[in-house]
Amino acid sequence: MSARIDDFKAAFTEGLARTNRYRVTLPDVTFGTDTQALSLLCDSVTMPGRQIFTFERFTNMKMQKSAYTFGQEDIEISFVLGNDWRAWDYLYDWQALTIGNIGGLRGYTVNYKTDYARNGVIIEHLDTQGTTRKAIQLFNAFPTTLNSVELSNATDNEVIRVTASLAYDNWDVID
Repeated sequence: MSARIDDFKAAFTEGLARTNRYRVTLPDVTFGTDTQALSLLCDSVTMPGRQIFTFERFTNMKMQKSAYTFGQEDIEISFVLGNDWRAWDYLYDWQALTIGNIGGLRGYTVNYKTDYARNGVIIEHLDTQGTTRKAIQLFNAFPTTLNSVELSNATDNEVIRVTASLAYDNWDVID
């Protein structure tokens, strides 16, 4: 069977999905944080995936895979920094909810997950008109990594970006 270009084009009746059309909604974690402005500063984000873990078993002289659990990787999120460092402060403050006195030298306390995990992380893929085509919500999300920020004389006109990794218990599609 040979495919024609018209058949290929017809498969995309609603257009192609673009990577640069997205919106991220973040939960309020500290007093006074404008999370709507943070959404605008979001430079990139990864949509979560999921893996089904399997084991091999033999039945009727044939090897088969059977599922036993699932897992997912942390998502990566990146923000463009303004001179107020708003995005960095937001991630730092959220991470500080995890470990008490994290900026000190001693006296650390690990808080309960209910103190720092949030359900309000929503990642939406949008079409060219701004209509949501796919929306994902993360459950019990929190930042595990606030990556270092490189400052350098060699990068005269570059914008600073802050990146972080968010762990979460699970995700689901929002209808």
